[in-house]
Amino acid sequence: MIPDIENWRTQVRKGYLELCILLLIEREGRLYGFDVLDQMERSGLPIKEGTLYPLLNRMTVDGILSSVWETESVKGHPRKFYSLTKEGKKCLAEMQSEFEKMADIYKQMNK
Repeated sequence: MIPDIENWRTQVRKGYLELCILLLIEREGRLYGFDVLDQMERSGLPIKEGTLYPLLNRMTVDGILSSVWETESVKGHPRKFYSLTKEGKKCLAEMQSEFEKMADIYKQMNK
C-alpha cells in the first residue's frame, strides 16, 4: 500500500508549524498576524489565516503568547501584536530541543 504523501506532509507540517511561529515571534520580539503570514510564506511555509489565527489564539489562551492591541502607534487599522511569555520561552526551548533530537535521529537513520 502506497502512503498518502499529502496526508503525511500535512501531519508533519502540523508538528513543526507551532515551533516555526514561536521562533519568528522570538526573533522579532513581537509580531502581528499578517507579519507572521508574510514571513512564513517568504520562508517557504505558507499558511492560511484560518490556520494561523486559531493557533495564535490557542497559544495565547495556553499562556505561551501574550497579545496586545495597538491603535495609536500604527497607521490604519488596529493590530494585535503577539510576543512570547516567560512560559512561551520555556516551551520554545523544550520544542527546539525535541526537534533537534528528532533531526539527529533522522540523520542517523539516513546514513
